[in-house]
Amino acid sequence: MKNISTMFVMIVCLVGAQAKAADIPDADTLNLPADYRILFSSERSLADTLSLFSVAATGDDLKQHVKIAVNRRGEYEPSISPDGAKIAFTTYRYGGWKIAIADIDGRNVRRLTMDPQYAYDASWSRDGKRIVYRRIVNKGGAYFRGSGDIYSINIDGSNNINLSKADDEHARNPAFSVDGKHIVYDAFVGDDLHIMLMGEDGSSKRRVPTDGKYAFAPSWSPDSKWIAHLRQDSEGFVDVWRMKPDGTAAENLTKSAARGYHAIGDHIQHWQYETHWSPDGNWIAFTADYAEKGNIDIYLVSVKSGEIARLTHHNGVDTHPFWYQTRQNGN
Repeated sequence: MKNISTMFVMIVCLVGAQAKAADIPDADTLNLPADYRILFSSERSLADTLSLFSVAATGDDLKQHVKIAVNRRGEYEPSISPDGAKIAFTTYRYGGWKIAIADIDGRNVRRLTMDPQYAYDASWSRDGKRIVYRRIVNKGGAYFRGSGDIYSINIDGSNNINLSKADDEHARNPAFSVDGKHIVYDAFVGDDLHIMLMGEDGSSKRRVPTDGKYAFAPSWSPDSKWIAHLRQDSEGFVDVWRMKPDGTAAENLTKSAARGYHAIGDHIQHWQYETHWSPDGNWIAFTADYAEKGNIDIYLVSVKSGEIARLTHHNGVDTHPFWYQTRQNGN
């Protein structure tokens, strides 16, 4: 009888969590600017293979930007240049994961990183002249195995330099501050995952203090006064937080446990997590599987109120959201 009671409680809790997640409104209920769009990686064109799409901030008007070049590999982790004209992204089209640049509509794709080592997580500098990214550092081993360091490269491929130079961490997800003076990133250090900060030249590297073992997927607010990121607690709940660059004034925006959502835990692979701020700084896009366990969609959370809205509905992976404003050509 005890086992039956326990099972009944578990079923009730699961159904309750799903019901509360189903109550999340769609993004089309929000009053968002008409020229806001979100670029993202998606399996919409082929199962188990990502390519680049965008939707309006209301969740409609789907457009494909970069098509698949290699089946079961794909194109993902997009970042748009400050002028809105170019996309940097990760691709397998050159025989291994490399960084490429294309026009915003997906035309004129060209390879940026020429090293044989795998490269990921591209992010533009504010002046559009440089890109920071994660490169695998293998010290003589296989070019696809090793730890990750943060590199900076000019958009013409020159001046490709290692900024983080750390033997004790696997660094990922770098991003320039708006003033270009700082780079935030996350890093595995042993079994923990931390938010790190350093100067644009790799100097003054330090850990940003956060509670718990896992803090990751950082992104700057448009004024560089805040860092959005994700934290996973000991029970597997993953939430969007914001904090000052020194770690103070930390605030949990999504509060998934209190809302009755299920604990995401390991349902989403670490490389699929992402946060990104809207151009006006009022919303943060992030990835979660609130509605269907293991099915990753993109959600929005209000910085001011904590209101959550669902942007995408897709039976497959939608991840790596990146906000932008449309140009005169509509892209």
